[in-house]
Amino acid sequence: MFHRGDDVVTEEHSLDESLLVEPDSRRRPWREFLVSTPGRLSVLGIVLVTAALATGAVTSAAIGARQQRIETLRTHTEPLTYAAERLYSSLSIADAAAATSFISGGVEPIAVRNRYNQAIGDASNALVTASNGVDSTDAAALAQLSEVSRNLAAYTTLVATARANNRSGNPVGVAYLSDASSMMQDTILPAAERLYSEQSRAVADTQVLTGRLPRVAFAATVALLVALLLAQVYLARKSKRRINPGLVVASLLAATLLVWLAGATLVSTAATDRARTEGAQPLATITQARILAQQARADETLALLQRGSDEQSEIDYAHRSAALAEVLAGLQGGSHEPDATQPIDEAVTALGDWRHAHDMLEQRLEVGDYPGATAVAIGPADSASPATFAALDEALQHGIDSFRGEEVDGMTESFRSLSLLAVGSMVIGVLCGFAVGGGIWPRLNEYH
Repeated sequence: MFHRGDDVVTEEHSLDESLLVEPDSRRRPWREFLVSTPGRLSVLGIVLVTAALATGAVTSAAIGARQQRIETLRTHTEPLTYAAERLYSSLSIADAAAATSFISGGVEPIAVRNRYNQAIGDASNALVTASNGVDSTDAAALAQLSEVSRNLAAYTTLVATARANNRSGNPVGVAYLSDASSMMQDTILPAAERLYSEQSRAVADTQVLTGRLPRVAFAATVALLVALLLAQVYLARKSKRRINPGLVVASLLAATLLVWLAGATLVSTAATDRARTEGAQPLATITQARILAQQARADETLALLQRGSDEQSEIDYAHRSAALAEVLAGLQGGSHEPDATQPIDEAVTALGDWRHAHDMLEQRLEVGDYPGATAVAIGPADSASPATFAALDEALQHGIDSFRGEEVDGMTESFRSLSLLAVGSMVIGVLCGFAVGGGIWPRLNEYH
């Protein structure tokens, strides 16, 4: 208001609202809450509860996945591998028995005929088991099984034709038998071997995976335990109380989970390693030994059928029997359980007896004593090839059963050691979250 003489001049002043600044505390109250002690305690509680639940979930998922792999290995992959091994062995036994049946001429001995029929039946059963166990998406395995099945039918037809000619005294029967054996050695057995090798590799790969420690679960559990300890230090400074019962209980639960996780996974890993080193690896080796033995027996009989004129069969026998001796020596030099060591020692002894019988057979062939060689090849004497080879094959089968038992026992123990951890880790995570809430909530109430 101004005075100019008698006139009064009035000037109005208006407030520019755009110049007003609203305090941050009114526009963003959550910021003020977060920087306050109650806000920090609330955030701390939410973070710890979330971490506890996440740790339980992560550990449960990791252990559940590990158990699923072990269960698949125990109930699917390993039985399929065993079926593939039985398929290979049965086919080799059938080939050896078919050749043996021709040595005596005319009608083959009943025992030899029964051995051949039993081997073909076992091969058919193993083929069905393997076919049912192979995944429908595994095109390679299905193709191998199809090849074995198709050629096995042709093989049995050739053997039947050879038998018929042999009974009639037709020399052409040996030619049919030779063709059948060539089909077995060149086509059927390689396909069966590929199937067995692939399934054995699947077992080994799965065992390696299940033998690894669940690092993510360990890292989550350790991080939760460290976070709980740091939270207790923070609360001790803020509340002037040394101990927070809720967080102490949560820390004990987290420590329990860590110890349980470490103990269970170490036991599981040790059992898986034992299943691999004491079961799967020597099992694959002794299975190969049995296959070599069956192939060598087929070479021995084929060489005798040719009356010593088939040098290749004798060369193959020498090569395979030497490889068999080397494989058994390697197994004998390893450290195995007593139940597995005894069959290996028996196999080594039986192999020596069989090779000695074969040397006698060759000596008689060299001097033209074919009846004497035939007596060694199919005779009932304990020192003859049938008895010594049967002892070898029986010892190898016992060794296979023993090593497979070690493998299955190891996988079962590995699975059992984790049986409660998947559920227990989730329960501990939930209890830990409740304990954190019980520890933080009373401190928050002090600010109301």
